[in-house]
Amino acid sequence: MADMTIPTLYSQYCFFKSLSYSLYEYDWYNFVEQWQSMVAVNAPIPEFTFNLVPFFSNARRLLPVFHRYMGFARQDPEFLNTLTNVLMSTPLMIKVQTILRSPTLFTNYLAALKLDNPSASHTQVMQSIQSFLSALPAPTRLQVQRAFAEAEASDSMGLSTSTLETAFQLLHSDTQLYIDFLTTLQLNQTRNMPWDTVVSKIRTIVTAKKPYAWPGMDQFLNNLHWGHYQGGYGYSGEAGYDGAYYDDYGGYENDDIVEKVEGVDYHLDEQDDREIGAFEEGGQAHESSSNGAGVTKAQDASVGQNVVDRFADLSVADKRPAVKTF
Repeated sequence: MADMTIPTLYSQYCFFKSLSYSLYEYDWYNFVEQWQSMVAVNAPIPEFTFNLVPFFSNARRLLPVFHRYMGFARQDPEFLNTLTNVLMSTPLMIKVQTILRSPTLFTNYLAALKLDNPSASHTQVMQSIQSFLSALPAPTRLQVQRAFAEAEASDSMGLSTSTLETAFQLLHSDTQLYIDFLTTLQLNQTRNMPWDTVVSKIRTIVTAKKPYAWPGMDQFLNNLHWGHYQGGYGYSGEAGYDGAYYDDYGGYENDDIVEKVEGVDYHLDEQDDREIGAFEEGGQAHESSSNGAGVTKAQDASVGQNVVDRFADLSVADKRPAVKTF
């Protein structure tokens, strides 16, 4: 008999994380685009399912889970909204999970996002995330804020992982300065601020803390303005895929992660049991967590505010021009 228990947020995350590891980056991008386009037109679930099944050719053990999830979505449209929220947050979740390296902290992070609570206001979500961040050790908190800032910059400006890393190195790996830089850089997109004004603000920020870094950053901004940096596919969080495919608890990360996704009628053999043992141990704390709900877009953030106040519900960005010219 099929399990009719609603999957936890963590199970949904494991599902999308495993699928993302089974696909090339471009195919993952196309999967997200297809999903978004069908959500936008309120496509019938049979059509939804038909169009997405081909993406599971390298993750066949996830296919029964996908069909089960679509069954829940057919019964309750709100579940599809939750799935969409989790999908769009998955790349950033992977980054944050890597930073936290703690099942308990990651469970708390999922709860703070309120991904399955459509009634949660933007203010409530931001307060929840702020509360989560305040409980972290300062170095960990700064790294999570960096992940937020990079995701926002990637989403709004289409900056690739390599471009972001170049900027970080030019600022001599000063994480707080890097966060301030990314926040200011986006003013060209988020507030239609003229490019020259943005550059002036960045120059003030950089020279106040690391004046010797400005010549390199000035050249970087000039190259960025003229499109000399190749953008990635634009889906935030690509840095989370380091090619090693190891999870945060030391286990080999492949389709066997599906065993942490609820509702799979599958009997483990001894080899499977050994392969997923490390992940199983690390993931038990997550399975009981079904807290969380939808992140709404952060708007009207100003420079100097905590980067979490600019944290938005991520979407797929196309290869848009990096800057606007006035």
